[in-house]
Amino acid sequence: MKKIILLLSVVILASCSGYHTVPKFYERHNVGENKAYHMPNFKENIMDSLSPYTRNMLLDVVDLRYIELNEDDYNENELLKIEIKALFRKRFRDIQRVTQNDSIKIVSMKVSDNIAKELIVYFNKDSKNQVFYVAGDMDPNAVRDFINVGDHRFIMDVMNPTNFEEDDSNLKDISKKLEDQKSQKKKTE
Repeated sequence: MKKIILLLSVVILASCSGYHTVPKFYERHNVGENKAYHMPNFKENIMDSLSPYTRNMLLDVVDLRYIELNEDDYNENELLKIEIKALFRKRFRDIQRVTQNDSIKIVSMKVSDNIAKELIVYFNKDSKNQVFYVAGDMDPNAVRDFINVGDHRFIMDVMNPTNFEEDDSNLKDISKKLEDQKSQKKKTE
């Protein structure tokens, strides 16, 4: 009887283990009016040219996702925050964790054999929640530089789905948008 209970416990734990991953979270919330963007492989080359920090970080990226969730109901927003914070539980190391008044910023990466495998950036202000996710083989120092320089904010702005038309498959149009975003960033500095 003990063996059956142990076996059932292992099966239940194994079946729930993939629930708190960014790809699963993205699929659950990529509905309705939520702003979500999953970077296809052919667009990664464009992102590669943003800055030296970004270029170093994105060399072997296999997955790049962005999602913005606006939850007006206070209780639903709190549940969403709990669900997002659960994404950071599995062997993630914090790079930055800032809480100011009504805003939260968490930046964490998962490192294995001195290679950053995943990066999650989470911003929350009032009812607005943003999650930026990068997976691949990355240099942890390049990831830290990427965060310290602030390129993650720039990429999140570029990846916002409002910056892309629905059928925007022309790389020249996307490249021009990225250049425009980059020049606007330089003007503000």
